[in-house]
Amino acid sequence: MWPELAECIRSIDGERDVLFTFVDAAAVEAARRDFPDARFVECENRGFDVWPFLKALGCLRLDDYDAIVKLHTKRDIAFGFDCRFNGCDFNGPNWRNRLLAFCRTPEAWRRTRATLRRRGVGMVADADLIVRRRDVPRDDSKIAFDRALAEMAQFGGRPLDGVGAQFVAGTMFAVRPEPLALLMKRGFGAEMFAPSAHVKVDDMEYAHLVERMFGFAVAACGLRIEAFDRSLAWHRLVKRLAKHLWH
Repeated sequence: MWPELAECIRSIDGERDVLFTFVDAAAVEAARRDFPDARFVECENRGFDVWPFLKALGCLRLDDYDAIVKLHTKRDIAFGFDCRFNGCDFNGPNWRNRLLAFCRTPEAWRRTRATLRRRGVGMVADADLIVRRRDVPRDDSKIAFDRALAEMAQFGGRPLDGVGAQFVAGTMFAVRPEPLALLMKRGFGAEMFAPSAHVKVDDMEYAHLVERMFGFAVAACGLRIEAFDRSLAWHRLVKRLAKHLWH
């Protein structure tokens, strides 16, 4: 998976810092070769991509940045596990491809950067991965959504509800530093997250709650999540009309 991640990082032009988290030192040889000025942070194998990202944020002065870009490795969805939500098929490599779309090419990144600079925008990702409560497919996912909302209420910021709150399913995005600074007040630690394993997990693990809270923090700061390549509201309207006409 490294070549496609390296391609995305290179698409992010201009002044930038690159920071990698890793568990196994042998896995970062290619990254050191391709980005010799990058920083590397060893991390416990806990919390999937969420705890490593939080640990990385703890190494930064967020006020020094205009934007933070979160990327991580993501395997194909295994054959036999049906992964469909938001009206899309995310099986095989589809989910990963959509997650990386906002910085896959220099042109995509230029759109992302321009969108993030718009007034009121706090996070940018692919349109079909920006999920509301009504979009999640299973009851346990809705319960996780509500639990994450309750957890988010302890952080301060604007009050949230299940209508206005959204998150990026899969946690790859570009985000302004203010929502992350709000979350970091929590004081996260490795002990809060379960060891990662290559087995099916449920949405009630704390990492999955924090996944939602990344997006909820955007709304708590009075900002919104937007699609990198189109109007999110228009995109959703077109999908609703298409679904209505199809039925």
